[in-house]
Amino acid sequence: MEIKYCRLSTKGQLTIPKEFREKLNIHAGDELILYLKDEGIVVKPKALHFGMLRGLLREEIDIKKADDFLKSEREKWRL
Repeated sequence: MEIKYCRLSTKGQLTIPKEFREKLNIHAGDELILYLKDEGIVVKPKALHFGMLRGLLREEIDIKKADDFLKSEREKWRL
């Protein structure tokens, strides 16, 4: 894991280090997604298509529970 330090400006702005921007392929004007976790803020590039969303909330969702829920809902709707 790479760690860089930065400072928050008086306007609440944060500069993402160049190395991180290059690795994430983000540029000036790109939109980002921010969400809160217990240990801090997660920043990710905004998805340009649905394929980019894969894994976005992997840590937030229990895949097994979600799969079981979907299976039970499908069973309820079967004729």
